[in-house]
Amino acid sequence: MHENFNFETFGDVQSGAFKEYLSSVIAKFRESNPKYCAIEDEIDGLYKKYPKVLAVLDTKKPSDLTEQECKALIEILGLRNKLYGMESETIYFRGCYDSVGYLKKAGIS
Repeated sequence: MHENFNFETFGDVQSGAFKEYLSSVIAKFRESNPKYCAIEDEIDGLYKKYPKVLAVLDTKKPSDLTEQECKALIEILGLRNKLYGMESETIYFRGCYDSVGYLKKAGIS
């Protein structure tokens, strides 16, 4: 095993707090990925341009959106799906990284 390898497992770092662990993984990803930040900024810009769209997502009240606001809502939902995909991929690869760390910690690889 490589002597400089310093690996902290999920249990070492978070003591079982899975949701917080995932949040920290996404927060680090967000800080290091300009494409992700650009999509978030684009969503924020659309919310500012079409404030009624945000109200549709935040309440259960009926809403009457204009055609442009409906298009903005569709665009926002598509962008949010992109962000979710990016987050899922990041979490998946973090799991791969953790698996290698567990194997090294166990002296298997």
